[in-house]
Amino acid sequence: MQQVKPFNPKLKQQDRNRRVLAIVGDTQVGLWVVRSLARNGLEVHAITNTSQGQSAHSRYSASAWTLENKPHQPDFAAEILALACQLDVGSIMPVSEGMHNRLISLREQLDAAQIHLFSPSRENFDKATDKDYVHQQCLELNIPVAKGMRLDEFMLAGPETALQYPLVLRTRRQNVDAGKVPVKAAYARNLEELLKLQRQYEAFADNVLVQEYHPGAEEHVQILMHEGEMFQSGDYIGEHHMPLAGGVTVQRISCHHQPVIDDTVKLLKALNWQGIAGVQFHYEPSTGKYIFLEINPRFSGGLPTVVMAGFEAPFNLWQSYFEPEKMGKTPYKLGLRSRILGGEANWLLGQLRRDELPPGQTHLGRIEAILTVLWHCGPWTKDDSWLFTDPKPFFADFKQMLKKLGARGHEIVN
Repeated sequence: MQQVKPFNPKLKQQDRNRRVLAIVGDTQVGLWVVRSLARNGLEVHAITNTSQGQSAHSRYSASAWTLENKPHQPDFAAEILALACQLDVGSIMPVSEGMHNRLISLREQLDAAQIHLFSPSRENFDKATDKDYVHQQCLELNIPVAKGMRLDEFMLAGPETALQYPLVLRTRRQNVDAGKVPVKAAYARNLEELLKLQRQYEAFADNVLVQEYHPGAEEHVQILMHEGEMFQSGDYIGEHHMPLAGGVTVQRISCHHQPVIDDTVKLLKALNWQGIAGVQFHYEPSTGKYIFLEINPRFSGGLPTVVMAGFEAPFNLWQSYFEPEKMGKTPYKLGLRSRILGGEANWLLGQLRRDELPPGQTHLGRIEAILTVLWHCGPWTKDDSWLFTDPKPFFADFKQMLKKLGARGHEIVN
């Protein structure tokens, strides 16, 4: 392990339970985990991927570290336990799905060291990340969901008639061996395009879910379940994505649609869910109709929007274990818009290049796309990194943005 930010004694907490090791990576999501916890009086030690990670530059992180071992490496367990014990923290809060997956397997060792892990149980994690299983749960609960099946089953059933085109292909289970996970979303508008994708994914067709494509905006619900009930939720619409065809939300706006929230709670109750989750839907604003897409057993990519709108999800998650009697709901501001500056710049380049879009969508005119980005440079659109009281992460992010300008994939924010 390497310390990339020295300890700030001004942030020291005497109570061990108020010391958190947050495994946050280099992104805006991790930065807002640190900010949410620290602004509410916790001592937060951040693990970033590199010394350029945004949380390593935040005034709210008590210290920052990088690890020598990746989660899949055999020495990772010893390294993370050694750092947690060295810092004498009472809990570990991971951000990425892969980190949750690895740490869940270390839960007994962490419990023995009296370190609480803010991750779901192994059973719930595996169920939530199996899209095929969750799809079946939605059918049983009468939650709207796209018609679909596994790619291998679909090819046997007859791709000419089994489902209606266009189709979207997604990873069924994310946490499998490397090399067996296709892109987040691929589209087949006709049989010819499907057969082309099928040849690419043939070796792991059992891990690909094929569904009928439904138009609409992506709506994400960040929700905290506590003692079998919803404590609080915050939802937002993804306005811009990168890649354009389906990827990370690089601009979003907070919203509230009660039927979507109700079905989110219904599904998580059926899973006996405890803790944080990000649940994704396709929502059609003109009709109010929606379909379920997936559960992410972690903080969603739009966490900056959620926290700025008023839902302190990371701190509330910490409270749910250490001081549940003090938990209090806060007003959630609707219409708050925020964006990732680097992601939005690449969204603009994607529009100008005429990158692939989801079926049925059209590119903005080039001048309209430029004016859209310039309009959102005003104070009415928040930046995911900028905070007047904590400006350094923004400048660290700006340097990385310049390096990634022109990127076409998910690496723009990861």
